[in-house]
Amino acid sequence: MKNLLISLLLCILAMGAQAQRQPRLEHRDNSTARIVVNDRPMLMIGGELGNSSASTPEDVKRTFSHLHKMGLNTVLVPVSWELIEPQEGEFDMGTLDVILSEARHNELKVVLLWFGAWKNSMSCYAPEWFKRDVKRFPRAHTSEGVPVEEASSLSKNVLEADKRAFCHVMAYLRDHDALEQTVIMVQVENEIGMIEVPRDYSANATRLYQSAVPKQLTDYLKRHQKSLHPYLKEKLQPQAKVGANWAQLFGDDIYTEEIFQTWTYATYVEQIAKAGREIYNLPMYVNVALNSRDRKPGQYPSGGPLAHLIDLWHCGAPSIDVLGVDIYDKGIKSWLAKYHQPNNPLFVPEIRLEDKDAMYALYAFGHHGAMGFCPFSIEDYPLTTVSNANDWKQMDLSQDDQLNAFSAVGTSRSPLVAAYQLLRQAEPLILERQGTKDMDAVLLDNEQREAEIVTADGFRFTIRHSYSLGWEPGAKGAEWPETACIILRLGKEDYLVIGSGVVVTFQQRIGLAKCEEVEIVDGKQRIIRHLNGDQTHQGRHVRIPVGAFQIQHFKLYRY
Repeated sequence: MKNLLISLLLCILAMGAQAQRQPRLEHRDNSTARIVVNDRPMLMIGGELGNSSASTPEDVKRTFSHLHKMGLNTVLVPVSWELIEPQEGEFDMGTLDVILSEARHNELKVVLLWFGAWKNSMSCYAPEWFKRDVKRFPRAHTSEGVPVEEASSLSKNVLEADKRAFCHVMAYLRDHDALEQTVIMVQVENEIGMIEVPRDYSANATRLYQSAVPKQLTDYLKRHQKSLHPYLKEKLQPQAKVGANWAQLFGDDIYTEEIFQTWTYATYVEQIAKAGREIYNLPMYVNVALNSRDRKPGQYPSGGPLAHLIDLWHCGAPSIDVLGVDIYDKGIKSWLAKYHQPNNPLFVPEIRLEDKDAMYALYAFGHHGAMGFCPFSIEDYPLTTVSNANDWKQMDLSQDDQLNAFSAVGTSRSPLVAAYQLLRQAEPLILERQGTKDMDAVLLDNEQREAEIVTADGFRFTIRHSYSLGWEPGAKGAEWPETACIILRLGKEDYLVIGSGVVVTFQQRIGLAKCEEVEIVDGKQRIIRHLNGDQTHQGRHVRIPVGAFQIQHFKLYRY
């Protein structure tokens, strides 16, 4: 009996320690946060898989091996309701089990993407038994009364079925992953929002739209009136009385209909997320399809977690930690700024996959203190680039062999792979400086060719595009590619620059005491090359050429 009691006590203590150690969000300040896993903070230097790239065990094994070679530490992986619950009430966790085992084998952390009642607005990843039973699981309607493909966010049956499946996933993670902490965060639904119409026009939805705005929201608006997003402040009607309906409180237009639809989605997601977190309390977020290109609600997914609707999501879904931004449009700086707010740390769970993501990642982590950066369909990105598109055919190399081919003429690491390698090396230094004046970053291109950073030492650094020197072939008159760098302050007059295609100069009477190309191994610098002559223009600047990805350590002095 004594041994049994001791065993039970040890079990309880182990469970308590495990609960304390589960992944969590740690806020550095009111706009910066990071994931803490096994009691250690990390950056999500990652990528998101294509929607169907983890739907079979063979796909998972092949894909995760490639991502490991790319140098990712995190992969965002879809888990679809139709595969989890193919028959109502019968759950199959086989694919999820393979995801966990392959992620561990390839030293990857996982963010699970729950494709439940909605994926990119549509209900396409719901099970067949759900789709066919439109009486039990009703759809939203157009203003003409025509049903659309999207499930109703006001249906209790839809909610309970979605929640039951989601909770099975969370219980499986609690029982099979709490110790290893492979899964570190969960996305609830995917790019939620109404397409075709700004809101659901079913009889039930219209009745609620014409009813009083819920007290939960009106009380929130009063408490936070000074900090509300300017858009929502402007929408509020000053003459509205207590008990006003949606049109009376926010004005009678399609943008108010979007606000109503937002509330239905946020409160639906809250019930899913809250139930899941009660089972296994992992950080959770939602992602957003942007309201770009002058489209109106319904032309873009109406009611999603858009920046101008952030207050509705904070009020309606307090169990959601972050609104993540999916970027497939131009204007990267503007989009990042919109979603890096005092009440929303920056997380980029999706961005169009292209070489310039290398520069965007440096800028997001260095300037915005991003939690993570994850290009979409990452499994399609090559490990290396070649000078000639036919070189691989001539060399007859598979993608798995590419990392061994750097000695071949014309081959080098792909830009994103090279940038990720630098970020992985500098990750502890970046984490230490998030939310402080000891780190900043710039992003340069054909339109903005220089920028300034003022350091905690009071130095004014001018960072120019490397093409500004006119040394690169074809620089004159050519389109200037995106370049970027992170500036880290290590101590007094002591700095690292991490990036590609930049020239750093200093104000007058500031000299370059030393400059070295370095790599960081186990937190310590190892000198690759001393840079004292032409590489620094005889001490006039610090320079990383276009196409090169480097970490340079430099010290300054005053004269």
